[in-house]
Amino acid sequence: MPQTGASPCVVSEGRARLMQEESVSKLLGACHEAKRIVELMPKLPQGMKPSHIHVIDVINQLQQRNGSVRVSDIGVALHVTNPGVTRLVNELVVLKAVEKTQSSEDKRVVTVRLTELGEDYLKKYIEEYHREVAGRLAEMSDEDVRMAAGVIHDAYQILSGGEAGMR
Repeated sequence: MPQTGASPCVVSEGRARLMQEESVSKLLGACHEAKRIVELMPKLPQGMKPSHIHVIDVINQLQQRNGSVRVSDIGVALHVTNPGVTRLVNELVVLKAVEKTQSSEDKRVVTVRLTELGEDYLKKYIEEYHREVAGRLAEMSDEDVRMAAGVIHDAYQILSGGEAGMR
């Protein structure tokens, strides 16, 4: 008598696909919530966007590490094209948070630094806010926070065509 129904392999593949789709749905839901966490930061000044604050943070990190910061360095750190970074930096110049300087030796090289206002934004929207968030997340282990950040980073890198595993 012939058997009816799907073979065990087909059933297992179907369950695995369903499990993966459920996991992907949970990951995307968590990413949505992660974006909402960023939106919880204190109200930004007129014209300022969360992406500007992120650029200010990166400029500060690169400045501490390398001394001077080129626009192209910011692009590499953010995995963003030079035109995209240039646009953000120019917006920050208009907002008086960043100052640009063109190299006298090579006119193609533009360095940036935070202005006093940029330093104030760094203190309020990065240092103080991160300290507040760290205090509120104190019940979570540092390892869990790093793992969550790593998973989101890796998923973004894979989906955007970049390299994963850059934790």
